[in-house]
Amino acid sequence: MLDTVNLLIPKNQLEFKVKGWDLNSKTKQYEKFVRNPTKDELDKWHYLPRLTGYNRMGYQTVRIEFSIPKLLFFNNVDEVKQNDFPLVVDALQKRLNAMGVIANKEVLENATISAIHFSKNIQLNNGFTTSYIISELNKVDMIKCFDFAKTRYVNNGESLYAHSTSYQFVIYDKVADLQKNDKRAIDKDQPIYQRSLFTDIKDKPIEILRFEIRLGNKQKIDRFMERLDCQKNLVFKDIFNFGISQKVITFYWNKLIKERSLGLFCLPFTMKDALRTILASNRMKPKQGIYLIGLLTLARDEGGIRALRSLLSKKTHQRTWYRFVRDMKIANELITQNKFRDWVVYIDEKLAEFEAYKYKKTENGLSTLQDLPCKEL
Repeated sequence: MLDTVNLLIPKNQLEFKVKGWDLNSKTKQYEKFVRNPTKDELDKWHYLPRLTGYNRMGYQTVRIEFSIPKLLFFNNVDEVKQNDFPLVVDALQKRLNAMGVIANKEVLENATISAIHFSKNIQLNNGFTTSYIISELNKVDMIKCFDFAKTRYVNNGESLYAHSTSYQFVIYDKVADLQKNDKRAIDKDQPIYQRSLFTDIKDKPIEILRFEIRLGNKQKIDRFMERLDCQKNLVFKDIFNFGISQKVITFYWNKLIKERSLGLFCLPFTMKDALRTILASNRMKPKQGIYLIGLLTLARDEGGIRALRSLLSKKTHQRTWYRFVRDMKIANELITQNKFRDWVVYIDEKLAEFEAYKYKKTENGLSTLQDLPCKEL
């Protein structure tokens, strides 16, 4: 699904009823203005976009930043559906008008995308917990994958955060995040209604695992769309396509988690049975078979692959580590045939279904706040 999006529109395609724009920064060739919602406006509308104006050597543009589900539902636990796009454009047009910016719907629909956050909420069942799954995911070594500058395991194990200069990959406990202040929360812009969503479930715990892939600039978006065999230079109405969202999130889940897990998330096995399988299937010498079993066992031990890499990197060259990784992949394929544990299969199934998540539903299947678009509480 989609969450935050940044639209970039030439200033001459918009009309402005009021000024109210504050100069944020200025150089000889560049000016930046901001128009954030006031407290009175938020009290009335509950959620409004953030606006930024740019003047670069006479070329003037306006960036409109907003969360799509928050615009409709005042929270991003409930997810939008693909056929909600007309409601989203209508809601955005009304909110902009409330802020003194008049925008034609066609202009909004065809606005350039300068940044976008793809997201998916998965409610866990069958006894699975977000804290357990995130602690398991933390064992995967992602630091060298996709040029990630850093991987962090934060908020007492409630979130896994990997980032580079142009994009981020975040997995976190959505329910726990709602209870945190803006400094510690992953979602730092939470409407009042969103914070009150789960006040009625103290005696009925709910577990929601949230994925976010944040692409921070147009160049990164275009390169990634090419990688997925999707169209480049997407505008707002093009990106509101859940086939694209599903491809993006599934790609990251497979490439960053499953393919780099190296047997961590496969069904358990005994070492003797594993050795018997290796020796029978590959005509391998016992010494090599024992070496593979040892590698795979160490990778599954406490701290996972990241801890093993940290331990070995002090004594070996980086090329040696990649040989270990290659050997672990061989052992994993021979022993487990890539048969994953139940919680991995469950996430696979939810990503394959890719249905819009709704926490609270009415008889017509809509979120409780979605009786009408742009409804004032």
